[in-house]
Amino acid sequence: MLFHMTERLLRCDTFERALGTMLDDPIALLGAEYGNVQLLIGQELMIVAQRGLPPDFLITFRRVTKDDGSACGRALLHGKPVIIPDVEKDLEFAIYRNIAKRTHFRAVQSTPLIRSDGQRLGILSTHFANPHQPSKIELETLQAYAVAASQHAFELLGDRPLDQMARQMNEVLYAGLAISTSNC
Repeated sequence: MLFHMTERLLRCDTFERALGTMLDDPIALLGAEYGNVQLLIGQELMIVAQRGLPPDFLITFRRVTKDDGSACGRALLHGKPVIIPDVEKDLEFAIYRNIAKRTHFRAVQSTPLIRSDGQRLGILSTHFANPHQPSKIELETLQAYAVAASQHAFELLGDRPLDQMARQMNEVLYAGLAISTSNC
């Protein structure tokens, strides 16, 4: 599975297409219903790609820091994957339970996108409609894929600054939603 996912990713010829593939393949691998990719801008994560998430979710998580109790915030803080098999039972996630209910997810995993040399790209999160614990082999595959995906994304990024690309992609994503983001 990892070979096929990486092969599809390496066929992507633009940064934006690579991020889409980086999102679609893990959603399929884990059997998730939703997902998003956040890129790192300084010490903050910004959503730049998503699948199936409603505007309410996107407004709430448009920008996340390492101090947030969200799965992606914790993954940023610790630099390792965070799995919340049931958001209803996770104490740190308590402040986000209402948004989880409104957007119909009960479990989430967030995996850092970090190259083998330690350079951080962002976080990949998948969300599940029901309580869910990915298997050990799924998580190992996802972690190996995250390293390869980060490497390829940085190659496609070239000399363009990551923070500039993140801001542009975020603006396009949110403009396409036709929602008010003035208070974000």
